[in-house]
Amino acid sequence: MKEIGLGKALAMTYRAGRMAPGERKALAQKRLKELAAYAGRNSPYYGRLYKELPEDWKLTDLPTVNKVDLMAHFDMWLTDRTVTEGAVNSFMEDRENIGRLMDGKYLIFTTSGSTGNPLVVLYDKTCMNISSALSVLRAYARREDLSAFIKKGKRTASIFAEGFYLGSGSVKYQLRRMPWKKGMMMNLDVRTPTAEIVEKLNRFSPVMLGGYPSGLELLADEQAAGRLHISPAIVMTGGELLRDEVREKLADAFGGYVQTNYSCTEGGTMCHECVNRHLHINDEWIMIEVVDEDNRPVPDGTQSAKILLTNLANKVQPFIRYEVSDRIVMHHEECGCGCDAPWLEIEGRNDDILMFEEGIKLQPLAVYAILREVPGLKRFQLVQKERNVLELRMLAQDPKEVFGKAEEVLQSYFRDNGVHAVIYAGEVLPQVHPESGKFKHIVALGRE
Repeated sequence: MKEIGLGKALAMTYRAGRMAPGERKALAQKRLKELAAYAGRNSPYYGRLYKELPEDWKLTDLPTVNKVDLMAHFDMWLTDRTVTEGAVNSFMEDRENIGRLMDGKYLIFTTSGSTGNPLVVLYDKTCMNISSALSVLRAYARREDLSAFIKKGKRTASIFAEGFYLGSGSVKYQLRRMPWKKGMMMNLDVRTPTAEIVEKLNRFSPVMLGGYPSGLELLADEQAAGRLHISPAIVMTGGELLRDEVREKLADAFGGYVQTNYSCTEGGTMCHECVNRHLHINDEWIMIEVVDEDNRPVPDGTQSAKILLTNLANKVQPFIRYEVSDRIVMHHEECGCGCDAPWLEIEGRNDDILMFEEGIKLQPLAVYAILREVPGLKRFQLVQKERNVLELRMLAQDPKEVFGKAEEVLQSYFRDNGVHAVIYAGEVLPQVHPESGKFKHIVALGRE
């Protein structure tokens, strides 16, 4: 498997951007055939799935796959037969390995587990270089924002959960590769008290500010209150749905252009946003099928129950017709921005900001990141029953012991942020919303 370097990835991305839609589609089909053949030869899992495929198969002939089944067959799934789940888990036990290559070849990420089931994902250098090329050439909806970013010094600050996650892990990887960028790039853990984040951002004065919309919304309040005083040229959000009212609030607070993208650990940067706020698919590397609950296609303009994702860039850990619970609406009509790739609307993750009697707001992904690290906590849901009373619903092998650990770390975080709350163990398991069927980890008062 020949490695694609960053220079080549940039050239390939640039050329694809100038292709007609039919040319990009043919290129993606060629890559699909190569990926499926490679997976069938080198992954025992896919070899079994593809054993009886017709010679002239098309995408919809391929069986769908899902997170639970893939993780249950992890050692059979990877095409590098020297990598095992045990070795990966051992590597991840040492947090000093965040952003470091396992065996000198693979970055290790874990998904946030927004549906309650986290996944471990390997990126080789080719996968990282393609992701970087897409970010460099397509991340900015407006060219003037890229120019301003470069002209003002390229200082980039992000506020994401620290760990083996795509956002913070990628920053760590870049800093390990290019240590001279230490003064130009940083990630602040969302679990850091807000006052400390504000202090560090004021000192750093970022030209680009990135993070979850819910977290950046709280920082906009700090800016309005006069405690935070930064003026980024651009604000890049990710990890959650960017609602219109939050976009406008961020633009008013910080003065820079605000945009988002559509990414996930399994697919990398799948879509880039244009000036019309449409999310265009990077369709030479990403295939997205919009389907109903039974994996049957739904027409353009209709919201899907989920999507089937095919990532053509990851050959070490193939994701081919992989089920993702995101609900989207696909569009093939002309956008008007100049990009002719299909575009979509996404429902997005919907965890809630928690507001307490003290008037303090805490962002959901900060709370999530804390609970995600509790040993033995397989699945969880924190439900606000009163302003300062929360119920922790759990799936755990030893619920009493695990609740004690979870309560301890949550109370420590709350105290650091000036919140005094009561937390009790729920008697029911984590629940999906009875009407929408969506799962929330963090549920605010009155939103259950």
